[in-house]
Amino acid sequence: MANPGGNYPGRQIFTGRLKNGEYAFAYFGSGRSPASQQRYATPFLPGENAIRIKPLNKDEAFDAFRHYQAVRVDPETGLLIISNSQAPNDPLFEMYKFASMEEKTRDLTTRILGVIGPEYDNPTKPTSRVVGVLFPLGNNAFGSVLGISAQRGSAHQLFFEPQAGEMKWVSTYDGNVDYQNLDPQKLVKGETAYIPHATNARELASEIYDNSEYVDEKYGELRVWALAGVRNGKGPGGWEFSIHNRMNP
Repeated sequence: MANPGGNYPGRQIFTGRLKNGEYAFAYFGSGRSPASQQRYATPFLPGENAIRIKPLNKDEAFDAFRHYQAVRVDPETGLLIISNSQAPNDPLFEMYKFASMEEKTRDLTTRILGVIGPEYDNPTKPTSRVVGVLFPLGNNAFGSVLGISAQRGSAHQLFFEPQAGEMKWVSTYDGNVDYQNLDPQKLVKGETAYIPHATNARELASEIYDNSEYVDEKYGELRVWALAGVRNGKGPGGWEFSIHNRMNP
């Protein structure tokens, strides 16, 4: 197990740049319950400019906590939003597209997540809501924000200008399958970086997935998907995507 988030990072967002300088992101999903594991990441959906997390069983009822747009991209500017739930998707997309640069680089994500809060799937131990943003700064440069809300009325964010060969990350959980207490500030990993070996989107998705191999005695195989994107000018908004699902419909 080489995932920097530990044995059970839950949902995990990476943003940064590959060694060749191309901007990149990855979104890894792991799950304990059968319902969480019976999901997959769709191919890019041009009608939505998004990648969705959907149930393997097409007849399964919609679940707002498990079925959502995981990635949304602006084909005009390359702005890209990653999230483990639908709720922050639209406000983040609109604000990072139209807000001032000062707001984008300060506390915009904190304010949005502070209002939305964590997911309310469990009243005593809610799932953290995590987001990643890659947005244009000008002159083909991108800034990045990672954010988390693990408790009602509280949120944390990290803004940074990605450096070549480094990716920072945020996880919903702390690596403990049977977690008890979370320190949300420590779940936004700004002090350490993940060093990717990949040179393209396909390699990055496979690298994150392979590095996250973990079989729990109680829950079995926890990996569900790893998807990645690299901004190389070959797709919508300049982003090329790749997806590695454990199971496909």
